[in-house]
Amino acid sequence: MKNVKSKAIKIAFSIGVLLFLGVFFSISVSAQKTEAMPPQFMDVTVVTVKPDMAMEFENLIKNEYKPGFTKGGGTVSDVWQMAFGNAFEYVFVQPIGKFADMDGPSPLEKGLGKQGAGAFFAKAGKMVTGVKSYVIRARPDLSFTPDTKWQPKMAVVSHVRVAQGRENEFENFIKNEWMPVVKKSGVPGYLVSQVVFGGDANEYITLVLQENFTELDKGAPPIRVLGQEGARKLQQKLPAGTVTSLERYVVRYNPELSVMPSPTAAK
Repeated sequence: MKNVKSKAIKIAFSIGVLLFLGVFFSISVSAQKTEAMPPQFMDVTVVTVKPDMAMEFENLIKNEYKPGFTKGGGTVSDVWQMAFGNAFEYVFVQPIGKFADMDGPSPLEKGLGKQGAGAFFAKAGKMVTGVKSYVIRARPDLSFTPDTKWQPKMAVVSHVRVAQGRENEFENFIKNEWMPVVKKSGVPGYLVSQVVFGGDANEYITLVLQENFTELDKGAPPIRVLGQEGARKLQQKLPAGTVTSLERYVVRYNPELSVMPSPTAAK
């Protein structure tokens, strides 16, 4: 999975978006507790599955991928599914310790062997219609996170494209105007990352963590704090033309398909 030389196989299935949340969450918490940390990167792979093969796909992940991944030394693989968006999209997120690790065999290949991993990808390749793989960098300086014992269950994910050369304006708005209001809204956390490879380098991905669908009835965080008119005035503080496009989705965490670190490893 993490072998750059196996990218052709990875494109056939590419099990590591959007989003990236449990991994992002743990990275952000660690970064906030450490004053000087190197950039934290994540491998995000969005897999679109054939509608009539969704159950087979999930069983393949549970019964073959997870055991092989963990046997090969893999410790974290978070899986999220679209709730509002393409219902048959799965987002796989895995941390990248260092890019040099990708020069060797992936945890899956270590666990299943080269032939076993090849057989797995051959099965998976028949179940998918599209794959997008990219690398993102966590931005804990633009984020705030909940208690480390809380596992995010849902998130509202926004893909924000910023105009060339306007990154500082966007980031200053998030730090000084947006995030202070979001903190008062009662949402469990607000996470920001930035695309590094595989997509628009001026794209930011923001996540508003949610406990359940009921939270969506309360509206966006600024509306909860400032009301409709106040939220509108807050948005007007972002200089015109800074954001060129915005897409928004809702995703759910799938613990059955995910590989989570053991409690001992998480300490």
